[in-house]
Amino acid sequence: MENINSIMGSFKEIYEKEEVLGRIAFRGEYEQYGVSEIHCIDLIGKIENPNVTKISQRMNMTRGAISKLCKKLLNSKLIDKYKKPDNDKEIYFKLTKLGEELYNQHDIKHKLWEERNNKFFKNIDKEEQEIVANFLNKFNNYLDKIIESEGDK
Repeated sequence: MENINSIMGSFKEIYEKEEVLGRIAFRGEYEQYGVSEIHCIDLIGKIENPNVTKISQRMNMTRGAISKLCKKLLNSKLIDKYKKPDNDKEIYFKLTKLGEELYNQHDIKHKLWEERNNKFFKNIDKEEQEIVANFLNKFNNYLDKIIESEGDK
């Protein structure tokens, strides 16, 4: 049980440290935006025909939460909404010029984050990487099954 607590504690620490590093990376002009806002902007910039449903599925958040998030992004002039001529009901989103700047800044920061972590992982031998990757994959699958079964209740 001690190993399990240690592993779970390490997951928590890594998550918290990544959050801190993320806030440090976006210090300055983008500091007022939360992680969810930045990830939402990232998705709007990447996916085809982004709407509340697609964004909520990709971010694992409720449609209501995404609607609030998008309203905030609209008010901040980071995104615009539009409708397609052949579908008057569905609302889609696109990045504004300011939103594209944040999207590009996030992309740069994400590449730096990958480079930073790759410096660590290149010193870990392949066998150890495979063991960790297999463990994390199994744990993620386990959590997916719980989410799926609990979500049906």
